[in-house]
Amino acid sequence: MKTTYKKHEIRAKVQTDARWACKAVVALYKFQTSEEKYLRESVFQNQVGFNGVDAEILSSFAEQIIAGRTMSEKQMTIIFRAMGKYAGQLEKIAYG
Repeated sequence: MKTTYKKHEIRAKVQTDARWACKAVVALYKFQTSEEKYLRESVFQNQVGFNGVDAEILSSFAEQIIAGRTMSEKQMTIIFRAMGKYAGQLEKIAYG
């Protein structure tokens, strides 16, 4: 039986658990368009992926995570701070 999480539970996890937060960054990055990934910007108002404020830094972090790098304490602080606002998107990603 698969465990399901509600939006508020996802928010709490991605703001406090490094494993959850890094997986969330990568999951959101995958929803960036090819152009957005290349530019590290949010170009389209499509309600998926990173917003314009976070696109550059979180895209960089996602690429580093995908490459196998471990995030520093400072990077994790930034990720934890940013991820809460994406809880709704992450819930949709997880449950289609």
